[in-house]
Amino acid sequence: MRGVLLVNTGSPKTNERADVRFFIESMLSDPYVMTVADWFRPILVKGIIGPFRQFGSANHYRMIWGEGKYDSPLLVQARLLAQKLEALTDMPVEVAMRYGEPSVQLALERLMAKNDRLHEVVVLPLFPQYAESSYKTALDEVANVFMKRPYPFRIKFIEPYFDDPEYIKSLATSIRPYLQEGFDKLVFTFHSLPLSHVEAGWNKGKEFDYVFQTKETIRLLLKELNVDVKRTRLVYHSAMGSKWLTPSLDETIKELAEEGLGKVVVVAPGFAADNLETLYDINIVAKELFLKKGGKNFSFVPCLNSEDYWVESVAKIVS
Repeated sequence: MRGVLLVNTGSPKTNERADVRFFIESMLSDPYVMTVADWFRPILVKGIIGPFRQFGSANHYRMIWGEGKYDSPLLVQARLLAQKLEALTDMPVEVAMRYGEPSVQLALERLMAKNDRLHEVVVLPLFPQYAESSYKTALDEVANVFMKRPYPFRIKFIEPYFDDPEYIKSLATSIRPYLQEGFDKLVFTFHSLPLSHVEAGWNKGKEFDYVFQTKETIRLLLKELNVDVKRTRLVYHSAMGSKWLTPSLDETIKELAEEGLGKVVVVAPGFAADNLETLYDINIVAKELFLKKGGKNFSFVPCLNSEDYWVESVAKIVS
């Protein structure tokens, strides 16, 4: 019997300040995420970033949160995806978060409780493109937990699916309705990375090359959508310093509005589920900036989340 483990980044337990601070500090304490000297990281994270960012971030989470105290959009969508995938495939499916709950260990225990005859667990890190701060750290966490106990099954990792036909098909399905009434520019935005990470991946080859993979996703997607590349832009968001991938989403959105482009469609193909960065940074902050600078229509394409067509694609990817 096979089982499936879906792994994503995670979110705070609630949108209260203490939980938000704990989540921020947990994530930024990961050396794959905060690339500074090991001795300096706890000082920076727990002494400066966590205490100061907890206030603004808690307010931002409240703006995107569901009605209940524990209704994190990312976690809600992850659970829905797991439930639908389990119903479709008849395989036990669980969700784990790299930071926060449910942990990898808890998710593996839940899988065993569902079926004690598991011989293999297929692990799908929900990151289409490879990056140390997303795919690799999730993979390492699963591997570290797995090696600490004599689990009665083997694990199999699904590689980044940036060019998988099922992923491309689902993306195209999600985007098409937003293009039917016309648009001036289709903007693809991906999470920015430190240039040092980008160069290290490039040196190791295409399977580790984040920029190549983002561009390949777009190339295949535009072919599926039959959209001219000249009508698109590739940008990056959430940079944490000057030596990160550019151009930035906010600067590009501002420029497009000032150039007189009235209608833009923005999509974030690197996220499997909506979260703070899509629902707040893109659909609130970037949208307000575009309209303030004279733009007329800003459309954000929601992530694939737990849409039925995406569930069907995930079933094929893990099989």
